[in-house]
Amino acid sequence: MKVGLIGRNIGYSKSKEIFEAKGIEYHVYDVPYVEQGIEMAIADQLNGFNVTKPFKKDIVKYMDSLLHDAYHTKTVNCVKIIDDRFIGENFDGEAFRNSLEYYLSSHEDWESKFPRKIAILGNGGVVPAILNGLHEAINMSSNAKYSVAMTVYARNPDVKTENPLSKFKAKDHDLIINTIPFEAKIDINFNNKHKFIYYDLNYADDTLIKKAQRNKNCSWAINGMDMLERQADMALNWWNE
Repeated sequence: MKVGLIGRNIGYSKSKEIFEAKGIEYHVYDVPYVEQGIEMAIADQLNGFNVTKPFKKDIVKYMDSLLHDAYHTKTVNCVKIIDDRFIGENFDGEAFRNSLEYYLSSHEDWESKFPRKIAILGNGGVVPAILNGLHEAINMSSNAKYSVAMTVYARNPDVKTENPLSKFKAKDHDLIINTIPFEAKIDINFNNKHKFIYYDLNYADDTLIKKAQRNKNCSWAINGMDMLERQADMALNWWNE
């Protein structure tokens, strides 16, 4: 099997390392345009590929069909190539949900309750899948017996559905999910006076992870490696089907 990754400015990516540890040939296409990555994947005769920032939305128009979460979120993070047809799927939401549920069940502060006020920082291609994963986690949780509020804060918000990042206050939330790329170097004032969880999808920079951990009310500060490894297993299982 030969698979790979298409993205832009992704020198930090650990995907190649993860897949090669599983004995899989893995190509990384760090390209300015998604079309270039697709052309290279075809030329190298890949069986499929992962998709990362900033192409999870852009690549949808090149798919011959969308499955499950890819169809619902209109975003793709994994592609299978069968008889020159591109089939798009998205494991972001499921991997995030499984990771979050693991950490919730592994801490006494959260094993019997679900976060009530959730902040999602950023509005990039991963966010629709994260929101989908959160909705599934809430629906499946026996501990979410109350209303759960989810708010998206973004640097360039859609004024109808999102809030400007400048209005975000960590102390108002008990689950903070950061999807903004680490290169943006945002800062967060973790002045929470109640128990909270910080989940940062970034894994190449732990500045905010360490900052969150300095607050005694931080139950967990989680980086994106756990989610990435879960995604890799899901993608590999799907490619092997």
